[in-house]
Amino acid sequence: MGRQYLKGLTRTMKLADTYASEPKTSNEKTGSAICIADLADRQHVVAASIQMGLSPTIVCPEPGASQKLNTFELIVADHAVAERLVAEFEGRESDGDGFSPAIIALLKRGDAQRSKDTLTDCNYDGILRFPMTPEETANHLAIVMYSHCASQRRYHAAWRELRLNRRIFRSVTAGISVANATLPDLPIIYVNPAFEAMTGYSREEVQGRNCRFLEGEERNQPALAIVRDALSSRRKGTAVLKNFRKDGTPFWNELSLSPIFDEEGKLTHYVGIQTDVTTRVELENALRETEKLAAVGRLASSIAHEINNPLSSVMNLIYIAERTECSQDTKKQLAQADKELRRVKLITEQSLRFSRQSTNAQATSSTEMLEPILDLYQSHARNARVVTSLQERPSRPLMCMESEIRQVLSHLVGNAIYAMQINGGLLIVRSREATGWKNGSHGILFTVADNGTGMNAETLRDMYKAFYTTKGIGGTGLGLWISSDIVERHHGKLKVRSSQRQGASGTVFQMFLPYRGIGSHPEVLAPSKLSPEIVYTY
Repeated sequence: MGRQYLKGLTRTMKLADTYASEPKTSNEKTGSAICIADLADRQHVVAASIQMGLSPTIVCPEPGASQKLNTFELIVADHAVAERLVAEFEGRESDGDGFSPAIIALLKRGDAQRSKDTLTDCNYDGILRFPMTPEETANHLAIVMYSHCASQRRYHAAWRELRLNRRIFRSVTAGISVANATLPDLPIIYVNPAFEAMTGYSREEVQGRNCRFLEGEERNQPALAIVRDALSSRRKGTAVLKNFRKDGTPFWNELSLSPIFDEEGKLTHYVGIQTDVTTRVELENALRETEKLAAVGRLASSIAHEINNPLSSVMNLIYIAERTECSQDTKKQLAQADKELRRVKLITEQSLRFSRQSTNAQATSSTEMLEPILDLYQSHARNARVVTSLQERPSRPLMCMESEIRQVLSHLVGNAIYAMQINGGLLIVRSREATGWKNGSHGILFTVADNGTGMNAETLRDMYKAFYTTKGIGGTGLGLWISSDIVERHHGKLKVRSSQRQGASGTVFQMFLPYRGIGSHPEVLAPSKLSPEIVYTY
């Protein structure tokens, strides 16, 4: 027994030496608090603390003094005081108030009858059962402190990792939300700053709410079936949902949902990653609309091509009929029919040319682009009681993608007629040579002016956005968005002025295109970023 005791004593002394020799970090506390009423026992513990390299301090703690004692690394107290301090420090730890000091209770012979259950229920770090020799006291304290310091290091390491994870969560550019899966209706318990910036809602405004409030009135979206299936199956799922910010503006949210399970396999939380994919969704929709328009254009071209054959046959028959013997009235009617058929043939030829897409830049005059467009819109203008005026000045050919520029001019003319469809008006279309005042490039300036209803500030601000339209279901909202892109690729400039003043309403679009804009070096012919220019006149 003596040999075993010596081995145990040697081992504990090594622990004491190890503890005393290890350097303390900035987060570790120093010193010991001695809360012992008996003078002899107090001196006994003070000597042991000094032997361990701790600076002992005699204190008489009052109830609620745990905050003052939190600066010590070790507290040795009579059993009654230690029991109260353990309860106070456990409350502070549950509030995330840091790692508590090691608390050691002192028991004397008179306390030996205290039940083992009472000692077990109290979460001491150690117990000193006096009387003990000074060596036994120091060794016991060393064992407790060694274990306590190891736990403290693990605590600080975990806390540093937690703070790092929190900084990562706060710095991620995608929105992050965490919902509690153990409560009814999956209430949100955390959102990061990116979520707040994306939605306009603060963390306080969303905590305790189910994230479906972001859907507004859009509760029947097909993509919601993916979310419901992922929740019911407790698995991952990704869906693109139409959500609404706090100010009511819609955006497309790509939601990636992931369940979180604890070590026992119980579902505890759901983590949602929100990404604003509005631009991507709009581009995809624009691509689909463009493909539809291209398909319609190919269909119109095919129809016009098929009409040409029977049309030529009918015109030949009329030509033959005009040279046979018939009355003068019949000849006049045949001549009128031939005139109308020639007009139909001109329209089909223009439709074919209009729908034919350019693959290479080619030299084209302004007349070759403007006259076919005005012929196509002639019947629309007549029905809207719009008088058309074409004003052209001679200019040299323009190097451009003919079908694309014709598409832009067609949008401008069509919008101008639409703005005058109620009260009629005057449409002026003209072209002339001009010089770009920013870079001195020479080109052609196209002007499309009307005295229609004009545009308000909101329309002027948003008219170049994809899918923005004032025509209701009759418009796609793609015309000016595509036009601005075409003009930019030609290194040109698109400018608009509009007014809604009584008696002076109307809109003027001006498009400047350099003679050799397409395929030329943009730094020479245009500013670094070419964007449509808007001028408000009210």
